[in-house]
Amino acid sequence: MSTRKWLRALFGVAVGGVFVWLLVRGVDVEGVGDALAGLSVGSVCLAVLLVAAGAAVRIARWWSLLRVLAPSLPLLACVRPYLFAWAVNNLLPFRAGDAVRVLAFRTALRSPPMRVLGTLVVERCVDVVLVSGIFFLALIGLPKAVLPDAVVAAIAALAAAAVVGMALTLAFLPTFEGLALRLLERPALARRRWTRTLAEQGRQLTTALGLLRSPSRLAAYGCLSMLAWSCDVAVAVVLAAALEAKVAPLGPLLGFATGTLSMTIPVAPGHVGTFDYFAALGLAAYGAAAETAVAFAVALHALWIPFTVIGLLCWFPRRAPPPNRHRKPR
Repeated sequence: MSTRKWLRALFGVAVGGVFVWLLVRGVDVEGVGDALAGLSVGSVCLAVLLVAAGAAVRIARWWSLLRVLAPSLPLLACVRPYLFAWAVNNLLPFRAGDAVRVLAFRTALRSPPMRVLGTLVVERCVDVVLVSGIFFLALIGLPKAVLPDAVVAAIAALAAAAVVGMALTLAFLPTFEGLALRLLERPALARRRWTRTLAEQGRQLTTALGLLRSPSRLAAYGCLSMLAWSCDVAVAVVLAAALEAKVAPLGPLLGFATGTLSMTIPVAPGHVGTFDYFAALGLAAYGAAAETAVAFAVALHALWIPFTVIGLLCWFPRRAPPPNRHRKPR
């Protein structure tokens, strides 16, 4: 590993460590452990099933985009890349799993990398808009200035950027593509060897970004996205109830939304510290005890563990069945 990668990794660990310290500062750690120990097996199993349901919907959502440009792509071909990339994101910083999904499974997905990248950009923008909507919905029942103004302002800016980016893409994508192609066709650039490759990769990216320009496809994708996030919200509600958080119904939604949106800070490995701190911050804003809020965040994060293990196992390719060996006639 190069020095730059080591420094990047150490920086990520340091950032995660700072947020872990902020999370447990002044909190009775034994009280957190007691709260987690009080979780019933039934509530944990229900939460795991809801996480699995959300993942299944997201895989189907991703497939719904990819199959438009690769009609013969089966749904099962998207399972292994999605789960393995999810596992990598749960372990490494800087959304390394997204890079893996773009580059490592081009054959299985029957799509060039830039096309896959385009679907991920669409996925991220839609998710940011929806989770930001959940966040601002959850703020309705919260007195003003309970959450730090910087957190609210950052999320508002993130949501605005996602909305504006999607609107510009849907409205002006053909114009942007035409301008870029005319630029590459200029004599000074057309003679370059890399021009044709760049133009082709650009076409793949813009084609994927333009998939949601169809109103019917946008509606279907939006419905799948809302279903997926509904599963995740249900997980937060189940855990808050199992922990007896004693907060208003919007409390778990705020804790879930703040934790999830913190994942746009992809520095800490596996979002350790950042996700937990902001998830606890959201639930505590509705009056949950500090120990309960920390237990809520830790339980939400711990639900990723079985899926991380499953995702890592997906890296190992399936062995092809051995050829049939017929006996030679005597």
